[in-house]
Amino acid sequence: MAGTLMGKAAFPLSSASAIKRHSWAAALTFVSVLVSVTAISFAISPRLYETSIRLLVGQKEVGLSSLGQALTDINNRAPSKAADPVATQAELVKSPQVLRSALKKFQKNSEIPADKLPTIEQLQQAIRVEIIPATNLLQISYQNPYPKVATDLLNEIAKLVMVENTRLIRTEASSVRKFLEEQIAQQQIKLKQAEIAERKYRETYSLVASETQTQGLIESLTALEDQERQLRAQLQEARNKDQSLQQVVGVNDSQGAYVAGRVGQDEQLKELQKQLTSVEIALTDARFRWTDEHPNVLALLHKRDELRSLYNQQLSQIVPANQAVSSSQVASNQLSQDLMSLYITSHIERQGLENKLTVVQSDIERLRSRVARIPSSQQALVSLTREREKADKALKALEDKLEEARIAEGQILSNIRIIGQAEIPTDPVSPRPLVIVVLSTVIAIIAAGAMVLILELMASTLRDTSEVEAWLETPVIGVLPKFSPATSNLADLNNLLDTSDHVEPYRMLLKTLESAGKESAKVIVISSVSSGEGKSSVALHLAAVAGILSRRTLIINADFQYPMYESLLNLPASLGLTEVIAENVPWQDAVQQTAIPNLSLLGAGRIPDRPSMIIETDAMAKLLAEAAKHYDYVIVDSSPVKNSADAATLSQFSDGLLLVVKPNSTSRDAAMQAISNLQKSGTAVLGVVMNETVLPLEKAPPALASAVERKQLAAAEHSSSWSMVKETGKHTG
Repeated sequence: MAGTLMGKAAFPLSSASAIKRHSWAAALTFVSVLVSVTAISFAISPRLYETSIRLLVGQKEVGLSSLGQALTDINNRAPSKAADPVATQAELVKSPQVLRSALKKFQKNSEIPADKLPTIEQLQQAIRVEIIPATNLLQISYQNPYPKVATDLLNEIAKLVMVENTRLIRTEASSVRKFLEEQIAQQQIKLKQAEIAERKYRETYSLVASETQTQGLIESLTALEDQERQLRAQLQEARNKDQSLQQVVGVNDSQGAYVAGRVGQDEQLKELQKQLTSVEIALTDARFRWTDEHPNVLALLHKRDELRSLYNQQLSQIVPANQAVSSSQVASNQLSQDLMSLYITSHIERQGLENKLTVVQSDIERLRSRVARIPSSQQALVSLTREREKADKALKALEDKLEEARIAEGQILSNIRIIGQAEIPTDPVSPRPLVIVVLSTVIAIIAAGAMVLILELMASTLRDTSEVEAWLETPVIGVLPKFSPATSNLADLNNLLDTSDHVEPYRMLLKTLESAGKESAKVIVISSVSSGEGKSSVALHLAAVAGILSRRTLIINADFQYPMYESLLNLPASLGLTEVIAENVPWQDAVQQTAIPNLSLLGAGRIPDRPSMIIETDAMAKLLAEAAKHYDYVIVDSSPVKNSADAATLSQFSDGLLLVVKPNSTSRDAAMQAISNLQKSGTAVLGVVMNETVLPLEKAPPALASAVERKQLAAAEHSSSWSMVKETGKHTG
């Protein structure tokens, strides 16, 4: 049943309230897990010492040759962005070749047993190489259980990295030297062949001089051709600029731009244009008012024609006879005039470039004509001379580089430098107490939270207002305090009513019921989920507070298992609900006035063998209806919902039911089932009241309560018999 009802509401869990409820369990779990995890972590974590060393990669050393310096310059050696020299050196540090050599040399120079030294694989995993951002620095770190082993081994690795780097540079210099020697031999053959070819050609054609003149013509022609290409590019740029300005200013030539700018600057034309515009506006307004024959309209037309004539005369003095200027082309503002000036300048520059290009092209044609007249033999000689000079120049460059390569090969060069030796560490880096404590604390917090969650999930009672509203989907309209000691007699009740802290919660509950209910007298059934949850305490104290607030209030004890109100209110055992319903005793005769102002009681009376026969009657409904006419409040104390259907039946004769729940006592599943049953029966549940006060007699088993009542029953029967005799005497008289 709990599983089906759980779908009604999400699981209500307030972290603050849950932690508060299970604070001791959470604290114990936190401490135990924290201590256990910390102890285990320290026990299983190895004790390691870490040392580090830094290498400066790319330190360009000063060599006797420029080639040696170039070989140590990593910025010039990187072929692309994908090849990072610093990253390459970082990989070299962890290479098996370097690590194997370092281990062998370290083992040879030290007295440490081989079983205490790491293997190549362990060393590769233990060494950490980091590139310090924005620098060419490599930081190499190594951890080992023995601090001296870590220090000496790391220093040995750094030295071997430098040796390996020097060896690589020498190998590269040697490769360069061999390559240059091969290239020099080939270049010497090419130079010799070029010299032989030139000498034979001169001997064949008897050519000794005049090649200087030919060489000058060719060089001049080449220079003019370069100048022509530059002029064409400049001219194209000028044309594009000229075209863009032409689209902006709206004129096609520099003359038109000058005229437009000149017209825009003339002050008389500007003034005439303003007057003409004013007359046009006035003429439009006049035509709107009068006809074209009206004198005002005719006068404005005459004035407009005169102004146009003056404007055209002034314009003819500025604009040439064959030049027409539209009003849209006139540069009437400073920006338009600046653009016109820029256009004129650009147009003049373009014409200058065109003229200059024409002159250069003419010079090129002239030089080409002169070169064409040079004998073909002279041209061939020039070509042979160039080949011989080119071969000689290349040979000299190779010989210089070869000398540099030999010097670099003989030097000890490296682009790596050690920045300080690794030092023997004094404090271990593992285990790290702070890290272990932080991680243990996190695990302990998670464990404590899990413990609280498990305890919350295992809880089967309703504990606070949020849980009640979430699980029962019914509003909590009152949270009543716990009275200590609980009310056991009339004196205790009077003391309670004199304490405002005790009265105010009931007063607030009463106000809530008044605002939510009807304006007429209210008949309220008070019940609980199970016995021992304080429903009679709520009924008694609520009725007493209503009484002292001048509300005429009647308590009806409809819970025949706990007939306790006569004892609590110091009233004698008398007729009650059973006699009113079963024996037709007038209900006013069975009602007793209490010592509390405006508070009356209709007790349970004799305990019937079948209580349901008392509740399920029309007389019960009639009784509640008549009582509501005489009292402001009729509070019916009914049996618990779990034990009987009395509460549901009585609620049909009332304005609604008030369900009492005791925190940390009322079963969650039972309360959900009770609400479900009440809703199915059509009961109007006014709300839920959280109550922590249970009357002493409510805690007694029903059998004991019945035994107490039996002692009062004889007096009640005697009183009932006496009343009947009295009534009979009256009728006889």
